[in-house]
Amino acid sequence: MKSLFPLIGFLLVCSSAAAQVSEGSRDTSGPLPEKQDQVQRLYDGKSTITLEMAQKMANAAEAAASKKIFRIVISIVDQHGNLKYFRRMDDTSAGSIEVSQMKASTAARFPVSTKTLAERSAKLAGNPYGSVPGFLLLEGGLPIITKEGMHLGGIGISGATPELDASFVQAGIDEFLSGQ
Repeated sequence: MKSLFPLIGFLLVCSSAAAQVSEGSRDTSGPLPEKQDQVQRLYDGKSTITLEMAQKMANAAEAAASKKIFRIVISIVDQHGNLKYFRRMDDTSAGSIEVSQMKASTAARFPVSTKTLAERSAKLAGNPYGSVPGFLLLEGGLPIITKEGMHLGGIGISGATPELDASFVQAGIDEFLSGQ
């Protein structure tokens, strides 16, 4: 009988949450209703990163890296951390493939920079974000957020130093924002 108490508690919480949803509670995590029309016009009704946007960001990041004579790997993911676009310049290390994808995914799932997450985690006892599977707390990952505040995904770069990776990522984000 004792083993049923946690299950009963769980079911009560679930039924309470279902009742709130059915009563018309509003999810406020997305754009405000007055911004929704504007966002849909910008992205043709899609609330995700398009291939065209991803390619433009990757082009800008690659150009920034090439100016400094670095070879990089660029990963762009949607807001759920799923890979949308990938580019690996010649002569990059194989390890940079996974690092760039993890940076992008981390920035997409927690919509802040990987540098910010690393700094937050370092200030807390036990460095808690460092133990989250699939997260990488290394500079070079940024969330992709529209000027209106809609979160579309993340971009991560690896191949240079973390600080340089971050500057190349910023070049991609700057290109994205200039196109809005």
